Amino acid sequence: MRDVRNMIVGAVLVFAAYYLGLVVVSVSTLPIPGPLMGLFLLLAMLFLFPQLEVHTARFVTFPLKHMSLLFIPAVLGVSIYWADIQSNALAIAIAIIVTTSISLGITAWFSQQLFNSKSGSGSDVASKGGKQE
Repeated sequence: MRDVRNMIVGAVLVFAAYYLGLVVVSVSTLPIPGPLMGLFLLLAMLFLFPQLEVHTARFVTFPLKHMSLLFIPAVLGVSIYWADIQSNALAIAIAIIVTTSISLGITAWFSQQLFNSKSGSGSDVASKGGKQE
């Protein structure tokens, strides 16, 4: 019985955040999708009230397990634009390769900077004979 109550509370939280996000975007004319604003509101709610995480996790577990089913309509929708995709295949391939390379390069550079800064701060102490000043 407790699991059912947790699922109901979680469902109310998720759907309330979703619809509140739609309302906020329509009232404020923000240039972001309403569901994204709802996710931000849900995230803020979970930061403010961490005890609600149990309810939310209980509700979203089932849909997350079957998330791949939600992509089927999008994949089938690609078939509608197959002629456009074929005619622009080279441009699409170049765009995917270039943007992926740039994002991986920036991520690798940023990670290396983080690793260097963390290892650099520990090596200073070791180079001074273990004494901190």
